[in-house]
Amino acid sequence: MIGKLLGFFAGGGWASAAVIAAVAVSTGFAAGWKLNGWRLGADVAELRGANAAYAGANERCGVNVAEVKAAVGEIVKQGEARAVQAAKAIKKAEAAAVVHINRAAGIINRPPVPPEKQCDTVRDEQVEYVRGRHDER
Repeated sequence: MIGKLLGFFAGGGWASAAVIAAVAVSTGFAAGWKLNGWRLGADVAELRGANAAYAGANERCGVNVAEVKAAVGEIVKQGEARAVQAAKAIKKAEAAAVVHINRAAGIINRPPVPPEKQCDTVRDEQVEYVRGRHDER
């Protein structure tokens, strides 16, 4: 049997050449297909490994985003509290400014002091100022 098979191929002819060519092509195709399968399998394994790394990074990113949102919310809340405090401080400062403006207007609108009474007037103003400072405490 093997002898007949070898005789068929050894005898030549277009049929034997076509069979040899078909076997060579199909062997090459099968080998290429197998190598491509191994390569794709390695690519899939590599992608699964990279996917696991990305999943961990995505989880950390989600935690970081939640922390940032919480921190920004706290900053906004503190900013609102400071705005309320600032509004109260402005009202208090406005009241103090009105007192000082009225005092300054009173000083500016006083009639001129005659030269012989200037020392007494300065002394009286200083005493009044000091008493006013003690009353403010």
